[in-house]
Amino acid sequence: MRVTYRREMKLKAEMDALGVQAFVPMRRIIQHGSRLKNSLEPAIHNLIFIYASQERVQELKKTRPELQYMMRSMGGRREKIIVPQRQMDDFMKVCTTSPDFVEIVPAENMQFKPGQEVIVVSGPLQGVRGFFQRIEGHRARRLIVSIPGACSATIEIKAEEVIPIS
Repeated sequence: MRVTYRREMKLKAEMDALGVQAFVPMRRIIQHGSRLKNSLEPAIHNLIFIYASQERVQELKKTRPELQYMMRSMGGRREKIIVPQRQMDDFMKVCTTSPDFVEIVPAENMQFKPGQEVIVVSGPLQGVRGFFQRIEGHRARRLIVSIPGACSATIEIKAEEVIPIS
């Protein structure tokens, strides 16, 4: 979902207090302007993932006007983006394994074509499904886990840690 005015962390805290599962992809910031700073901040501002029933989300939207659905065009009509559980689990695992090495790419900045679909067979990302390919600006191949219409998380991974899915 989209959150207006960079309120994603405030809204996540509210969701936690209400017992609603929410996830905000984070990235590590080492330098901010001319000051050295070591902190985590949202990787994509105004983006939050909420795990709740349709009815519960509607209730939340009534009391929080800053919360908006993310939409995508499908077959000539616009529909809400709903992420399958397995895909969200893989995305969260990639994002939280090592925020120092994960790159979050907004959907509008995606400039690569899907490569070989793989599953990770060893290491901290074992069991994660995604695509394995080289991305412009990176020397090594990376694992890409996408949330279509929202964003993708990419992380460098060794070829021996993945096997192709046929």
